[in-house]
Amino acid sequence: MSPQAWTVTAIVLAAMAAFAWGRVRPDVVALAAVLALGLTQIVSPAQAFDGFSDPTVVTIAALFVVSAGLERTGVAARVARSLLRLLGTNELALIVALMVMGGVLAGFINIIASTAVLLPVALAVCRETAISPSRLLMPLAISSRLGGALTLVGKPSNLIVSSLLVQAGYPALSFFSFFPVGLALLAVGVAFMAFGGWRLLPARIPEGFSHLAAHHEDYEATYKLPERLFRLRVEAGSPLAGKTVAEAALGEAYGIVILSIARGRRRVFAPDPDEPLLPGDDLLVEARPDEIDRLRHLGRIETVAENGARRERLESSEIGLAEVVVAPRSDFAGRTLKQIEFRQRYGLNVVAIWHEGRPRRTWLAGLPLQIGDALLLQGPRERIRHLWQDPNFVLLDKPRPLRLSRAPFAVLAVLAIVILGTTGIVPISLAAMLGAGVIVVGGCLSAREAFEVIEWPTVVLIGGLLPLGAAFHSTGAATVLADLLTPLGGDAPVLHLGAVLLAAVAVGHFVSSVPATILMAPIALSAATAIGASPVPFMIAVATATSVTLLTPISHPVSLMVMGPGGYHFGDYVRVGGPLAALLLVTLVIVVRIIWPL
Repeated sequence: MSPQAWTVTAIVLAAMAAFAWGRVRPDVVALAAVLALGLTQIVSPAQAFDGFSDPTVVTIAALFVVSAGLERTGVAARVARSLLRLLGTNELALIVALMVMGGVLAGFINIIASTAVLLPVALAVCRETAISPSRLLMPLAISSRLGGALTLVGKPSNLIVSSLLVQAGYPALSFFSFFPVGLALLAVGVAFMAFGGWRLLPARIPEGFSHLAAHHEDYEATYKLPERLFRLRVEAGSPLAGKTVAEAALGEAYGIVILSIARGRRRVFAPDPDEPLLPGDDLLVEARPDEIDRLRHLGRIETVAENGARRERLESSEIGLAEVVVAPRSDFAGRTLKQIEFRQRYGLNVVAIWHEGRPRRTWLAGLPLQIGDALLLQGPRERIRHLWQDPNFVLLDKPRPLRLSRAPFAVLAVLAIVILGTTGIVPISLAAMLGAGVIVVGGCLSAREAFEVIEWPTVVLIGGLLPLGAAFHSTGAATVLADLLTPLGGDAPVLHLGAVLLAAVAVGHFVSSVPATILMAPIALSAATAIGASPVPFMIAVATATSVTLLTPISHPVSLMVMGPGGYHFGDYVRVGGPLAALLLVTLVIVVRIIWPL
């Protein structure tokens, strides 16, 4: 290889290692790769930033807006709930229905958005039917990933390979180029679950979720709050008397949370940090039993019996409880509540955290949050409603006020993208921008909301890595790596395709879909060129490979998204995803071979 090829390879390997390590934000890694390309003069400064003006980046940003429009107008949820109402309580029927709906939605809106729309629906079904969430949530996540292969706009990987084909001088892929592959994968996934795969799903009821017929009103039982609730009376001469909640520092000193203050006939719920503590106040606090003895010098303490943990002690007309899940790509993953200054930022109490399959109720400030963790929050209902607009969380409770009258515009936006993208009248990037424009002009989202719903870290990630993928191919580094795979296929093109596909799946299990695609697509392109085959099936196979990396939860954000609510363990993904991934890989090779003769 040339010195430039070696340099690019080193940058690619360093970036892949950083992605796999997971300690540095992916968008920061992408920007570092852009900087490395420019400083080493592999590309010119203009070429280093070409990725941010690439039509693929514009398309993905516009599709985030369209996805949010479909969600905010209630179109997706309305269809989902209508179909679920027809199915009753049959577990297998519900699994199949959720998979079909998740797959179809993911073909037209963002994969994470489709899962986020259906996740609260699935959990509501679990509570109504006493079905364990572990029976429904993994099939939903799997189908959403498979459905992303239905259309060109289903997931970023599809748009990326189309862009790389254009850069290499080939025609762009059409809106439904992926449809035969996506339909076959989704069908196999649903059939696998329907005809025996459902038996591999754990029947595990996460600790604290034992009464699945319970509604949102039973958070105390779900999180086992009563056993940690105590009444602390502030007496005259108490070290607490005269101090504010913040000055008392009970959370820092004892790991406890003040849930309410009873002051005469008045009760202060979720008290602000500057709320004073006065003699005669009765505090409802959450604390570990073994910490109670340390609190004796602060005042008289009473144990709250289970039947004493009534709703009115935690909620009022203005103060509510809500459950949120740490969202995929959340900026808070790996950080503690103290580090993100949660109380100051949101004005809400974190009452408990569902972490690694069990509730945590005390010493929460120093607990690093993980994607999929559920937080039980207490605070002003208006502030809770604002969490709908926060990309760091998925709110699992009452839906935000929907703009139902704007639903026709959301449908129109999708139809415009599908029709224009299918007929090729305009490029998909323009069709997507037109769809986003309809969403905003039609009032589905305001202009400000449209900018807020775009996942800018994803946009930066793709814009930063596209030049790296192009340089990986243009310097010949991808060709050298492709030559290493070529002997594995001998004289059979289908074996070459299989070798590239297996490599893509292996990489995709440890690196997220976008960088995995940008790494493997140039290799696939070079491998196809080396044997004189069409690059289209190779590129489609590489993009689709990111849908079948099912053996680990870290392979895709939606797999992590359902891990906490479903109470899944790492082995559950291997047990269910292993045989299904093998079937999907065989299906993928067969369908690609039939549709695109090599």
